[in-house]
Amino acid sequence: MGEIKRGHAKSRIASAAGPGGPSTPGAPSLDDLIDKYQEMADLTKPMCMQDCPEPGGCCDARYCDAAEARAGEFGVQLPRQRHETLKYMGPRGCVVPPYLRPLCAVHVCEFYVLRKKSFARRYLPLREEVCLLEEALGPSWPKGMARIYWE
Repeated sequence: MGEIKRGHAKSRIASAAGPGGPSTPGAPSLDDLIDKYQEMADLTKPMCMQDCPEPGGCCDARYCDAAEARAGEFGVQLPRQRHETLKYMGPRGCVVPPYLRPLCAVHVCEFYVLRKKSFARRYLPLREEVCLLEEALGPSWPKGMARIYWE
């Protein structure tokens, strides 16, 4: 299986949005949200994989299952990897795009949010942007997760 393309999610969102939905000029788009989730994952991954006392220690098979379910909402089949317990963990990390693993993308230990002010100054506004984009996409964006994670 090759790279997971945005096209699957884009067409799913476009058909669900209908007239006047997220495809309206100037309205938030799925591409905007995908980009913000990527930005979030790029920000949090080093915290988890390098700075954490137990790198990757928060990864769990149930999050792989959640990503698989999320991908199914978009009709995307994820490429299984050879990891013993984490079916989407490849040699260089998780192979699932961040927008299909929102809980993982926004996750970071409290230590970084509460004690590393430079990280928190970047992380907290970005998390809020993700939440607002999910809410703006409304029913065409299945089960917005960033807000759920923090409630």
